[in-house]
Amino acid sequence: NGDIFDYLPVSDRVMGIAIADSSGHGLPSALLARDVVTGLRMGADTLLPLAALIERLNRVIHRAALATKFISLFYGELAVDGKFSYCNAGHNLPLLLRDSSFLTLSKRGMVLGLLPAARYQSASINLLPGDLLLLYTDGVTERENDEGEMFGNERLEAVLMEHRAGEAHEIVTAVFRAVDLYGRGTPAADDMTVLALRRL
Repeated sequence: NGDIFDYLPVSDRVMGIAIADSSGHGLPSALLARDVVTGLRMGADTLLPLAALIERLNRVIHRAALATKFISLFYGELAVDGKFSYCNAGHNLPLLLRDSSFLTLSKRGMVLGLLPAARYQSASINLLPGDLLLLYTDGVTERENDEGEMFGNERLEAVLMEHRAGEAHEIVTAVFRAVDLYGRGTPAADDMTVLALRRL
């Protein structure tokens, strides 16, 4: 499985959240995903700025990965006051639903592992009570029906809007159910990972 997610206890006031999607399939992809989580866990308590942490991780992944392998990563840190700082290394843009509107967390850089000198930028947003954040891998939006049409972001947003009053685990279940129904029981071509976070 080339998809992976993790929760990292950065401190008693900050929780780290990561989702990653490795290129390819099989053992090499799984090992690459494992290396990313290991690197994040080793670096999360270093107090490095987010961008510097991801740049260091990129150098580690570049040295460890096969030349044809790379991995996308979205990593964020949520503080108890609602401040959410994040760095996106080539991953799908997350969906942030506030009331009935979607906000864009658009800051994004290159996938990890391709260029050892790649630079990354972090950004932050304040999550308000009730805000719903959805992280996912491209296996969700690229799931095809029997006519070869992809599930896409608009359908994913519609599922999120319909179930926005639910708890996080209910929303994740609703997404998987909608994607499976769309695929009409055909085997998925790619791994799918979904992570939902709501600020209470």
